[in-house]
Amino acid sequence: MGGLQKNKSTGLTTPYFATSTVEVIFHVSTRMPSDSDDSLTKKLRHLGNDEVHIVWSEHTRDYRRGIIPTEFGDVLIIIYPMKNHMFSIQIMKKPEVPFFGPLFDGAIVNGKVLPIMVRATAINASRALKSLIPLYQNFYEERARYLQTIVQHHLEPTTFEDFAAQVFSPAPYHHLPSDAGSYPEILPSEAPTATQVDGADLASPMSPRTSKSRMSMKLRRSSGSANKS
Repeated sequence: MGGLQKNKSTGLTTPYFATSTVEVIFHVSTRMPSDSDDSLTKKLRHLGNDEVHIVWSEHTRDYRRGIIPTEFGDVLIIIYPMKNHMFSIQIMKKPEVPFFGPLFDGAIVNGKVLPIMVRATAINASRALKSLIPLYQNFYEERARYLQTIVQHHLEPTTFEDFAAQVFSPAPYHHLPSDAGSYPEILPSEAPTATQVDGADLASPMSPRTSKSRMSMKLRRSSGSANKS
């Protein structure tokens, strides 16, 4: 991660920060071993290839840019501790690098907000450097392009009504083949509608056919009694 060696030859731990839109890892010189020539070479290679350097300086004079000989290091954020938990900020950058913030050259900040401000300034400085690359797309444009690619690959022609019906309506039930020993499946044509025992109709009393037949029987009986009278 971050170009560090998996065999831990460039250190055991390193600061890492991530949100939903950004991911940052820091190369810290004091966490990298320097007990051999190979370790020193790896340390200088990692630090020298970084575009943004964050320097803590407790010296009385200003930090000299050529302390780490490298062609990179386009932006330097130098922190000078002051009294009463205050810190002075010095920003050194190449002329072609555009403006970035929130910290600026000569700013004085409190120690409570120093870590957040320095981290945000380093992230914005890295974005400002990437904006100089030809045909560069910022992370918003790149994310929009990825989303558009996903939509094109998984788009299905349908309407909102059909989509809502598929979401809220249950899927049609299909009878599975009956296993051995299970009850046989009754087809709709074989389903009994009414059962007669000793000539008595056991259909539901709410059935319209049953109610009509009973009404016709009553009418015949009433008409027969009227004729007799």
